[in-house]
Amino acid sequence: MNILLQVPRSLSTIKALFPFCLTYILLFTWSCGQGVDKWESFGEQIPVEKVQDTNGFIKSIGSTEDSVTVKFSGEIQEVCQAKGCWMTLKSENGDKIRVTFKDYGFFVPKDAANRQVIIEGVASVGQLDEETARHYADDEGREFDPSEDLKEVSVIASGVLIQKAPSQL
Repeated sequence: MNILLQVPRSLSTIKALFPFCLTYILLFTWSCGQGVDKWESFGEQIPVEKVQDTNGFIKSIGSTEDSVTVKFSGEIQEVCQAKGCWMTLKSENGDKIRVTFKDYGFFVPKDAANRQVIIEGVASVGQLDEETARHYADDEGREFDPSEDLKEVSVIASGVLIQKAPSQL
């Protein structure tokens, strides 16, 4: 008889706690899908918060040749296929942004094209020397074009977060 009385009491406790447990499980599942483990980190650790898009980033540096510390996000267009030692992004207004890595201290995956990225570093607008511009064109597997390749927005990244490929999530 004592056992029969404890079973209903246990069931009522479970019923009372069920909404709390369900809420916890749903919040945990939702948070896992909201970027907790969505990014691969390269270089210095950087937080995912307070990020502007490429358009805002381009406006913040203007056309000055002064260097500006930036943090922005965008989509990777190309990655160096030799080592992963640079990548390019395209801004909303069409400007090409070349990203290299501080002190040649880290590289990114060569298959990272078309993935989202968050970059923190020092940016400037400038003129490339012809040798460097030719080198980049060669790495991209195309002919050097002086009218397009000598001027660019460049970023020396201290830290990079690249969105994981769907197969890695």
